[in-house]
Amino acid sequence: MNGRSGLMTFFLFFFLILLIFLQYLQMVQSDRLYNRLNELAVSLERSGGDRAFQAGGDSESEVASRQKHPGDDGDWLIWRVGIEPSTLNPIHTSSDVPTRWITSGNIFETLLEYDPDELTLRPLLAESYEVSDDGLEIIYKIRQDAEFSDGQPVTADDVVFTFDTIMNPKINAASLASYFQDVEKAVKLEERKVKFVMSRVYFKSVEMTGGMPILPKHVYEFDDPQDFNRNISNPVGSGPYVFDRWDVGRQVVLRRNNDYWGKLPNLRQMVYRFILNDTAALQALRSGQADFMRPLPEQFTELSENERFNEDFKCLSYWTPSAGYFYIAWNQDRPFFADKRVRQAMTLMLDRESICRDLLRSPDAVVPTGPFYIHGDQKNPDIEPWEYNIEKAAKLLDEAGWVDTTGDGIRDKDGIPFRFRYMIVSGTSLHDQMARLVKDQAAQLGIDVQIEPYEWSIFIERLQNRQFDATNLAWQGAVEADPYQIWHSSQIGGGGSNYVGFDHPEADSLIEKARKTMDRQERNAIYHEFHSIIHEEQPYTFVYTRPEQRFLHRRFHNVKRYELGIDPHEWYVPKELQRYD
Repeated sequence: MNGRSGLMTFFLFFFLILLIFLQYLQMVQSDRLYNRLNELAVSLERSGGDRAFQAGGDSESEVASRQKHPGDDGDWLIWRVGIEPSTLNPIHTSSDVPTRWITSGNIFETLLEYDPDELTLRPLLAESYEVSDDGLEIIYKIRQDAEFSDGQPVTADDVVFTFDTIMNPKINAASLASYFQDVEKAVKLEERKVKFVMSRVYFKSVEMTGGMPILPKHVYEFDDPQDFNRNISNPVGSGPYVFDRWDVGRQVVLRRNNDYWGKLPNLRQMVYRFILNDTAALQALRSGQADFMRPLPEQFTELSENERFNEDFKCLSYWTPSAGYFYIAWNQDRPFFADKRVRQAMTLMLDRESICRDLLRSPDAVVPTGPFYIHGDQKNPDIEPWEYNIEKAAKLLDEAGWVDTTGDGIRDKDGIPFRFRYMIVSGTSLHDQMARLVKDQAAQLGIDVQIEPYEWSIFIERLQNRQFDATNLAWQGAVEADPYQIWHSSQIGGGGSNYVGFDHPEADSLIEKARKTMDRQERNAIYHEFHSIIHEEQPYTFVYTRPEQRFLHRRFHNVKRYELGIDPHEWYVPKELQRYD
């Protein structure tokens, strides 16, 4: 009895231990399952709903891309953008700098591109190109492997469609079309061969025909031009990234095109986050809500010398032809600014050296004398900036007939008080500071300035419709600029960019002559004459130009500086430093 009881006790004890062990295994398995599900949920949340993640793992194309293009793969670049774009259609007249940042080279590609160091054109979507001896025909052969993100091949039909769309007078593309006015037609020769026929030679003919953002005809084809004009989102191109979504007022998200025909970038997503306030943008950078931003000049000057800040962020400063210039524009249709003596006075009243030194607090900022890159050959090296001279400014205003006849402290002429509206982009501290400086300086001369801030979309509409007295803004530069779009009188109104109404027959003649002068040295001599006219007429007050400056989180590696700037497509984040799956 005792023996059987002992044996029974043993089996009961063994069975109990077995039950506990099985229960433990079940708990461990449940925990593992819970952890796996939790990891997957976090991954999906971070990916913003990326379809590859929703499929339950890496797609075959992603795995193949890592094998074909080794390196640290993944993570996102969150790029602070100070203004929400008006459109993601790259040929729209309303396309702006944010449009180009988001779409150019990411979604849309061109037949040719610039070598970033040599600044010479090289094939991209094109396999090769040739120019006839007389310069009137350019033939491009398109790569056999080039295709759009939906898998359709890039063909001559797409190139012809893009050109014809730009030149269609019912399409809102006038600012871009001005560069193609000497192109007679684009002709399909073969499925992947296209020819551009010029009506006359143009020194930028290869750059412009090879530099069009190629649109897929099967996606953008239209019967009603207004349908195309209204198409401002959901862009489709051939680039290494595809459009994911536009959260209006917050961000645009691009996903890597894992079926891209060329070399894949390592970064999985590009997020363009709209943060209008510059102080808030810097806070977002420091808190990890942004990785990359263009700071205010004073922010860069202060923080580039901050040892603690430099531990976390790269402070990049580099000159590039795209640096451009900041300017104040005087609308010559207004009675205040029709006389060049008044425009000269407006320039003379501003201490631009002090603006660079005290307002920007940027030792690298320079006062430009005209619209050309200060380190380029197009600029006339013999021209010096207008001096700061309040007394001379007052004398010029007197000579132009603007004097205080009523004793109220405001100059007037023909019964019109010198009281003008200064239009700026709201919420942009640098623009606001510049406008207030102009207001204060003008008051010393008996001029009343009324500052009018507008939200960006309204601002750009008023600018294009020339509904302003004065404004400030900036133009980006180019490797070799053609001033036609901004300065030729034909570009006043009608979608052109001659917003100030600059109408000078001699300047027009020089612009036209330069366009058909193929010898670079001779062309630059013409531009030196043009530069002299701009300097004398002062349609803009050229306030400053400065190096491109950026803050970038240090987890991004392989950040190289070229003559053309920097290229995020080359960047990667080591696995151990990645933030986003």
